[in-house]
Amino acid sequence: MLETQLDFNFKDIFRAPRLALGRRMLVMLEAIFASYLVFVVFTYLALIINGNSFGSIWNSLHLFPVPLVNYASGLVAKVLVSFSYVFAVLAIWLGFTAVAKITIKEYKGDLFYSSKDGWKWALKNWFPVFFGPISIAIVIGLFVLLAALFGWLAQWPVLDIIFYGLLFVIFLPTGLFLVFSALALVVGIYMSPAIVACAEEDTMGSMFGSYTLLWNQPVRLLSYTLLTLLAAFVGYHIFYFFMLSAFKTIDMVFGHEWIMGEAFLAVKQVGQDLFGSFSFLPSYYEIPNCLLPAATGCGSTGGCGGCASVPMYAPSITQAISGVIVGLVSLLGYFAVPAYALATLATGFSTSFIVLTKHKDDQNLIKRKDADERAEAEAAEAEAEAEVENNSATSETETSDDSDGAKSE
Repeated sequence: MLETQLDFNFKDIFRAPRLALGRRMLVMLEAIFASYLVFVVFTYLALIINGNSFGSIWNSLHLFPVPLVNYASGLVAKVLVSFSYVFAVLAIWLGFTAVAKITIKEYKGDLFYSSKDGWKWALKNWFPVFFGPISIAIVIGLFVLLAALFGWLAQWPVLDIIFYGLLFVIFLPTGLFLVFSALALVVGIYMSPAIVACAEEDTMGSMFGSYTLLWNQPVRLLSYTLLTLLAAFVGYHIFYFFMLSAFKTIDMVFGHEWIMGEAFLAVKQVGQDLFGSFSFLPSYYEIPNCLLPAATGCGSTGGCGGCASVPMYAPSITQAISGVIVGLVSLLGYFAVPAYALATLATGFSTSFIVLTKHKDDQNLIKRKDADERAEAEAAEAEAEAEVENNSATSETETSDDSDGAKSE
């Protein structure tokens, strides 16, 4: 396998926008779409529990039930809605882990490590990804609770001298440690997927990895994080422009009166009706008046600057089916834009962790064998040993046969 030769400096961060396309964007698209499905299902359940009928919910919200703050009320409904939010966070977090694993595998030269492989690894190793930062939060919480207990005891005479005055020499460095831990928690939240996937660390390794990154490489960590955020921001808008251009091209070609005309408008209307009043990005579906057919009332030939609204069309069965397909694919296109930005972030954080580890520990994670490579090496070694044993047994058998033949003669 041909390994990627990194520069091990800030230049490597700019690989992220290019690498984010393809498998990594697909991973984040799957995470966002799964979050969307859970969001829709649990929102509908919450509204049904509140006494709304399915038909009334569909007529009001369709397949994009937002904003749900105005609809969901009651403890059960709020729990269901909150669960959908938690699921979205966890899905994206696991998506970051899968992207990190795909990134380190590609840097190692494994170009066939698929998004499915990345998801399998992330789902198998989810515990340290989540509980590394959670462990830091628990440490902070325990120190805060202990300080609150001492503060509560210090409200009485004499005890204030013991639990505040004398112990203040401990409270001050402890306060500094808590501030540092809060920063490490922030680092752990967005770097734990890379720490676990690239270095194959456990929970303690994920926890202390956040501390060591912040302690040993604070300037590089901050600068690389800002560069990654900048790359994701710029990449988002560039990809948005291309996605917008793709939708506009489709509108201009298929919406022309000489091609599909009213049929195109009917199909598009069905696709829009799937999501009610919500439009993905308004300019996605705006068609210049000059492209509208004469039947829209813009005059005998349509023309730019004519009518201000598009009339309703009664779609045929085939147009309705086409409209549903177009609407769902358009939804995926809408989700692909933030999915690309998230994939850029995950790839940039993974790359920055590999670079920072090189500076921090003088260790190249690309050249270090991971669990899969060690398993392959052990299997190859076992196979070689078995082959040697077989050859040895075969030679012994041949020698024995030769000696028996000589005796018989």
